[in-house]
Amino acid sequence: MLTNQTAKEVNYSQTNITPIKEYINAHCPNAIDFDHLSRYTMDNDELEQEILQIFCNQCHDYVSILKTSLEDPENWKHATHALKGSSRGVGAWRIAAETQVAELMVGDALYTDRVSAIHAINFAVEEVVSFVKAKYAA
Repeated sequence: MLTNQTAKEVNYSQTNITPIKEYINAHCPNAIDFDHLSRYTMDNDELEQEILQIFCNQCHDYVSILKTSLEDPENWKHATHALKGSSRGVGAWRIAAETQVAELMVGDALYTDRVSAIHAINFAVEEVVSFVKAKYAA
């Protein structure tokens, strides 16, 4: 995508992501889709816990990177893309949806949108972190 494209040209508006969010809320009421994750872990609870703990740490790292990448389109795109992929891998669909939208937010005109995206991503991350902590609390 060209860095001079406008938000209208990119067409990433929240209305485009609304059907995805509605689907996620209807079909995955928890912050993590364990049906999806178990395909990779073969229902190994210890492995799931380890993967999710690593993922939660990674999420915080990427949110920090996003905060420092507001004016660096390459780092922004790399961080959102990486977080989107790892979120999809573990079944953290809300984070994946937010980062899918944020990944398209490059260009100077979209600075305030990126700030809002960080808040939305961070909210989804905190939801996952709280869910994982509660699930594996000893």
